[in-house]
Amino acid sequence: MQENYYTRIGLEIHIQLKTKTKLFCGCKNEYGAIPNTNVCPVCLGYPGVLPVLNQEAVRMAIKVALALNARINKQSRFYRKNYFYPDLPKGYQITQYSESIAEDAFLEISVYDETKRIEIERMNIEEEAARSIHTPQGEVLLDFNRSGIPLLEIVTKPCISSPIEAKLFLEKFRDYIRYLKISDCDMEKGELRVDANISLSPDPNIYGTKVELKNLNSFKAVYDALNFEKERQEKLLKEGKKIHQETRMWDEYLGESRPMRTKEESMDYRYFPEPDLPVLILDDKFIEEVKSEMPELPDKKYSRYVENYKLSPEQARLIAFDREYSEFFDRIAKEVKDKKSVANWLTVIFPAYIGKTHRFEDLDPLEFVRLAHALEYGEINNNQAKEALTRFFEKGISISKSIQEFEESSKKFDEKELEKVIDEVLEEQRELVEKYLSGKTGVFQAILGQCMKKLKGSGDPIKVKEILERKLKG
Repeated sequence: MQENYYTRIGLEIHIQLKTKTKLFCGCKNEYGAIPNTNVCPVCLGYPGVLPVLNQEAVRMAIKVALALNARINKQSRFYRKNYFYPDLPKGYQITQYSESIAEDAFLEISVYDETKRIEIERMNIEEEAARSIHTPQGEVLLDFNRSGIPLLEIVTKPCISSPIEAKLFLEKFRDYIRYLKISDCDMEKGELRVDANISLSPDPNIYGTKVELKNLNSFKAVYDALNFEKERQEKLLKEGKKIHQETRMWDEYLGESRPMRTKEESMDYRYFPEPDLPVLILDDKFIEEVKSEMPELPDKKYSRYVENYKLSPEQARLIAFDREYSEFFDRIAKEVKDKKSVANWLTVIFPAYIGKTHRFEDLDPLEFVRLAHALEYGEINNNQAKEALTRFFEKGISISKSIQEFEESSKKFDEKELEKVIDEVLEEQRELVEKYLSGKTGVFQAILGQCMKKLKGSGDPIKVKEILERKLKG
C-alpha cells in the first residue's frame, strides 16, 4: 500500500485594480455606491459600443510584473471568452488568453526557515463581471457597478506542495500588492479572490487527477480546504478508489468540501481575438517609465533593516512590508543613530493610533527625529520618550513641548545634589570606572546612563555630563 503521496497545488488569484475608472469605459471604479449608478452603455454591454483600454490598469499590471520578477511581453492581446450568465451582459468577457501581458514570474517565501520559490505561470488583464446579490426570497439582483472593473489574474504553476505554503504565499502576495498600492485586497469586498487546484500522486513525475476548490473567502479557508481535500484524496487513494476531476465547494461551517460539478473536460469558451481592441504593444520607454515609479520592494527593505540597522527579524518584517510605516521609518532613521528605538515606537506604540486617530501624512518626521536625538543625547530617558509619544497621540501636545517640559523639570536639582548622586553611581559602578581609568573611555556613556537612571531622567544631562567628566578626570 502506498503511504506517501506527492501534493501539487496551483492557485488562481484575481485582484481588483484600484484605478479611478473601469477597464474599458470612463465610469467610476468605486465600492459601495448606490447600485447601478456607475454604469454606461459600454459596461452594460449595449450593442455597437466600443471599449477603450484604461492605461492606468496597464501601468498597474506592469508594476506587479516587475515586483514579481516576471517576463513582460511587449506584445499581448485581448480575447473574448464566451459564456452566458446573468452577470455578463455581453455574453462574453474581455480577457487575455494565450498572449498574456506577463509570464514566468515568481515570489519567494520562507517555509520553516527555508526559502521556497513559488513560480507564476502567467498574468492577465481582464474585466470584472457584475455583482449577483441573492435575496432571502430566492431572487437574484444584479449590480452592474462592478461590471467592467479591471482585474489582474495571477495563475501559479502547480509547484506548491502543502497547504501552509499556499497560505504563506497568499499572505506575502497580498502584502506586495498592498505595498504597491495596486489594490486593498479586501476579500470581504471581493477585491481578492482565490481558487485552488490540488492533486495527489504516488509518483513525483506523474500528475494526479486535479480537483478545483471554490468559495475560499479567506486565507484560513484556503488552508483549511486544502488540508481537508488533501486528506480526503489520500484516503481514497489508499482505499484503491478513483479521484474524479471535479469542482468542489468549501463549506467553512461544516469544515468540508462538497461536489459542485463534475469536470470531465475543460469548458469550450470559444476564445477568439477581441476585434474591437488592437494588439497591446508596450515599448521600452513606457516600461522604463513605470519602472522609475517603483518603490524599494519589501524584501530588499527587510534585508537592509536586518543587516544594516540590526533590527530583529520580526521588527524588520512588520515595518518593511507596510509602505507607510517603512517610508516614515526611513525618513527618521537616516537622521538618527538609535534606529532600534524608532523601530520600537513604530511597532509597539504607533499601531494603537495610526489609522484610528492619526495618519502618517499628518505627522512631521522632524518631531520624531527631535525625540530620537533627545533620547540619544540623554536629555530624556526611555520612559519620558514613551510619555511624549502618548501625550502627542492622545492629547495633541507636541513632542518638542514635552521635551522642553522634561528638560525644565530636570533642572530643579542643584549641583550639590547632582554630585551626591554621581558619587553614589561611581561607587556602585567601580568596574566601569576602572575600565574608564585604564583607557577604555567608551564606557563613559554607560556610566552616564547609570547616573541618568538613578536621577530618573530628572537631572540636567549637560550638567550631569560636566560633573561626571570632572570627577573621572580628577
